[in-house]
Amino acid sequence: VLNSVAALGSELQNEPQRHYGMTSPISLAPPTDRDSIHTQKLLEAMKALGVFEEEEELNHRLVVLGKLNNLVKEWISELGESKNLPPSAVANVGGKIFTFGSYRLGVQTKGKILLSGYSSNV
Repeated sequence: VLNSVAALGSELQNEPQRHYGMTSPISLAPPTDRDSIHTQKLLEAMKALGVFEEEEELNHRLVVLGKLNNLVKEWISELGESKNLPPSAVANVGGKIFTFGSYRLGVQTKGKILLSGYSSNV
């Protein structure tokens, strides 16, 4: 097992480094013990301030997003019917709510409003 881990490690070192975003990362080094301690302290302080959503709030937001997504699909179907599209076309038209910003990144704070975009083609 150790040999296969070592082999995988050497293969990964030979691959070019990938990064996402506009710039490369400041460091690819794993966190130090000090970094982990500071992260834990920050999380504890944020929890004490009530920054994070509770599971119930997150689930409610997901339910609302699902309902909103269904409303958009219904609205687009009704729009297709009003434009006299054939029933087969109306059945195949689609629409979808896309989240963005802090919610999309998973860093939203408790009680913040959810914004979404829509297609200008409708």
